[in-house]
Amino acid sequence: MFAISPSLRATLSGVALASLSTSLGGVTVVLTRFVIAETDALTLAFVRYGIAALFLAAILLATTRIPRIARRDLLAISALGIVMFTGFPFFMARALEDTTAARGALIFASMPLITIMLGALFRVEPLTRIKSAAVAVGLVGTVTALGERVGAVAPDALRGDVLMLVAVLIASAYNVFSRRYLIRYGALTITVWTMLLGSLVLMALAFTVGGAASGALDFSLQGWVIMLALAIPGAALMTFTYSKALELITPMSAAITIGLNPITAILLGAVVLAEPVTVRVLAGFGLIVAGILLANWRPRRVPHA
Repeated sequence: MFAISPSLRATLSGVALASLSTSLGGVTVVLTRFVIAETDALTLAFVRYGIAALFLAAILLATTRIPRIARRDLLAISALGIVMFTGFPFFMARALEDTTAARGALIFASMPLITIMLGALFRVEPLTRIKSAAVAVGLVGTVTALGERVGAVAPDALRGDVLMLVAVLIASAYNVFSRRYLIRYGALTITVWTMLLGSLVLMALAFTVGGAASGALDFSLQGWVIMLALAIPGAALMTFTYSKALELITPMSAAITIGLNPITAILLGAVVLAEPVTVRVLAGFGLIVAGILLANWRPRRVPHA
């Protein structure tokens, strides 16, 4: 009988967890666009990530001995958390008021390539020729997909695309600058702390600037079901499974699975939201995935005689 080695088992488990996470990400894009009509972006982001933060905090307290965060790191981690889990959820939700789920997910899928560019800009990781080519291929794919006119389905799609790009830039910056703290203190600890801080800021904004105090929390029964889906599997489980995947495989290997995000959103958006699926969108998706694969390609070393 064929025996699977421990290293191969770990790799397969890591890829499976990362694939689950990125697939859930595509589902959340569609669900966000579906429920955003019942509320506003700040309130949706606060409810979604507030519930998710509490859920993950309960897991952390039940399963892990919480490490103490050094005072010198606390300020930087807190700043990262406020920027990431305030800015990213808001801009993503606000973007999906205007653009389609497919377009939003395609922009989201460019995150590994944007992370590469930011890493090179801040000299965290060198920009090689292969990575430069990958970014160029991914950029062509994004332009190809977003050049599709969606007309009455999303008349303000361009504005939504820009807002989604802002969300992706924030998440990419978090990926670049949080890495040292994730390694030092553990992914779950940092995720819980940063998500709790961001959710508190979102709550304050939702009740002062947003509409949480004037009816934006009055979801229908269907709306609350969707919000719970966005919070537990769509934020907590999505984040947790990706963190676990990174314990088993490299970030580069995990990044390859992000192609499942837009394909899930494209197919589900067509069924649930009646959004069009065109050849141009699929071609753009293919180029973005090709760019991600190219960025992760490593040439084989020829052994010396």
